[in-house]
Amino acid sequence: MDKSIKDIALQEELRNGNKNSLRKVYVNYRDDFLKYAFTYNLSETDALDIYHDTIIAFNKSFAINKTVLEKSSVKTYLFGIGKNKIYNHFKKSKKIVLVKDQKEDGYDSISIESVEPTMEQIALSKALNKISKSCRTLLQLFYLRNLSIEEILKVTDYKDANTVSSHKSRCMKKLKELVGK
Repeated sequence: MDKSIKDIALQEELRNGNKNSLRKVYVNYRDDFLKYAFTYNLSETDALDIYHDTIIAFNKSFAINKTVLEKSSVKTYLFGIGKNKIYNHFKKSKKIVLVKDQKEDGYDSISIESVEPTMEQIALSKALNKISKSCRTLLQLFYLRNLSIEEILKVTDYKDANTVSSHKSRCMKKLKELVGK
């Protein structure tokens, strides 16, 4: 993705803690973000709360962590943070299950389902309790925390990425066998 010079300059200002730049991001993307949040059937209050949390996380990412966006724009990065905040909002309420459902506009939808675990979820939970702790930890890091192989490598004692990949593959095979029983 070819980024504009304005976007690159804005990132630099954000890294330097420029409050006017943060205000510009807040104002410029607020309405678009709220429209996006409303596609998840959020109330206006919840959408605004999530947007404020998103802006705080966004600012922290630039001002404290000195984030440099190489493959995305400021807006894309902001909306990525926001999407995760929306998902976390729904996960905390435990009233919905996230469902991958691509629409024409490219947004995922969320459908409300029963709070009771399904038979598949119960079987998966039992199977997860039967596999080794190292497998369970690896699968949780990869699938629940959405860490990449390289990120898992950094937070664990594996010697290289190939070892992580092959161990994950063996763990998934074992888990599938247990669930299939």
